Amino acid sequence: MNNALKWFGTITSIIGAFLVAGMLPQLGYIFFVLGSFSWLIVGIMNKDNALITLNLVFFIANIIGIINYVI
Repeated sequence: MNNALKWFGTITSIIGAFLVAGMLPQLGYIFFVLGSFSWLIVGIMNKDNALITLNLVFFIANIIGIINYVI
C-alpha cells in the first residue's frame, strides 16, 4: 500500500502543478491537497519527520489556497 500511496501522491501533485500552470488553480489546489495528504500519510507510516513537516506545510498552504478561491 505504501508504494501505491507514493505513486498516488506523485501523480496527483504533478496533475495539480499542470492545472495551476494551465490557469485552473481551483482544480489544481484540490489535486495538490490530495498529493500532499498522501505524502503526509507516507511520511507518518515511515516515521520520516522531514517528509511529514514538508507535506504538512504544503497541505496547510493548499487548504489556504482553496479557501482563498472559495471566499
